[in-house]
Amino acid sequence: MTGLTRQLAEFIATIAFDRLPAGAVETAKRGAIDCIGVMFAGRDEPVVAIAREVFRTAGAQGEARVLFDRGRAPAADAALVNATAAHALDYDDTALDGHPSVVLVPAVLAEGERLGARGTDLIAAYVAGYETWAELTWRDADRHHGKGWHPTAVFGTLAASAAASALARLDAGRTACALGIAASMAAGLVANFGSMMKPFQVGRAAQNGVLAARLAAAGMSASPDALEHRIGFLNAVSPSGRVRVEGDIQAGREWHILRHGINIKRYPVCYAVHRAIDAVLGVAAQRPLAPGDIAEIEVTLGRVQSGMLRQHAPRTALDAKFSAEFAVACAILAGRVGMAELNDAFVADAAVQSLMRKVRVDSVEETDPEDPLFSPADKVRFMLCDGTALDSDPVRRARGHAHNPIGMDDLRAKFTDCVGAALAPGARERLFERLRHFEALPETGALYDA
Repeated sequence: MTGLTRQLAEFIATIAFDRLPAGAVETAKRGAIDCIGVMFAGRDEPVVAIAREVFRTAGAQGEARVLFDRGRAPAADAALVNATAAHALDYDDTALDGHPSVVLVPAVLAEGERLGARGTDLIAAYVAGYETWAELTWRDADRHHGKGWHPTAVFGTLAASAAASALARLDAGRTACALGIAASMAAGLVANFGSMMKPFQVGRAAQNGVLAARLAAAGMSASPDALEHRIGFLNAVSPSGRVRVEGDIQAGREWHILRHGINIKRYPVCYAVHRAIDAVLGVAAQRPLAPGDIAEIEVTLGRVQSGMLRQHAPRTALDAKFSAEFAVACAILAGRVGMAELNDAFVADAAVQSLMRKVRVDSVEETDPEDPLFSPADKVRFMLCDGTALDSDPVRRARGHAHNPIGMDDLRAKFTDCVGAALAPGARERLFERLRHFEALPETGALYDA
């Protein structure tokens, strides 16, 4: 039987736009729209400035654009900075226990610009990366967050190498080498959530994926069974060693991307708390809640979710992104959780701090069989000072989830809000339409035309 690494390499080397399901194409385009929008929103964050300074990406020379209109750089470094910016606010789409588009879109745009790739090539490369990521995570019975691995940084590295290999049209042998190289470059820790390192390690995944494909194309070798070997990638990163390293791949047959899609985030905070926010807003829509009337708020969610929401008394906007206490207090006080609320002054406000102290987080062991990172459903209970208890409806799918999707008008509204004044209205709308019709791009550079 052909090994896993070789099977994936052959799939990646032969992927073609004209054989993609329509749903896969649409998912890739929605991922590109969302990722570019949140990149604009995050491009002035301090972590991005640090990355630009260290990697010297402000010059006029280079293979690919940086932050749309802020210089050029070697493709791998442009991918790093752009991905870091797109993840800096934690507002990018999710799936596969991570954030696929934030790694794949910067990687394919940067390497696509270097290679002069068409829009159809970019979409096929995105799908190759998504399917690779999904295939690897599907083969492990346990969730990687619980062991401390950040799946976006770990599996994203291999996914980006698959996408870059597809763009460069590497044959199966060279693609297998790229996957093996990427497997040794993959890293990222949950312990760094709530710090600048979280978006930076995502940026490194995009950068390393591009570098892995470039190194393989130049002749660097790697083990032909780097993924499935008993001391290879899958076993090394597995939480409990319950991995399936044998058997035919589903990538390109069952199409993981059609089953899982992407989840568009409606709130610029960790996705682990989005269902709880929806629950709070659902109760508030039925009965206005005055903070002074609330004695206690009980939030019930999954154990792994709770582990990611590790900031229980945040004082800064960065900490607040990983705080269930903040998300709930914000939803009550502001009636929303948006970019306008994710600032240090709002987080430190006395009313916010006071209400956060009334929030208690309870975790459950039960998991959703279709999405084991989450509980079967999240819920919120309000205990009022007069003894009344208000229970939310259980929320299984956050609004924007692949199985509870938002429409194109809502996606356009998020894009417009994220891009803001960075582009004039006409230029912003033209960019949106180019992304909406990504497959029509004659070459990658045309995306940036005025």
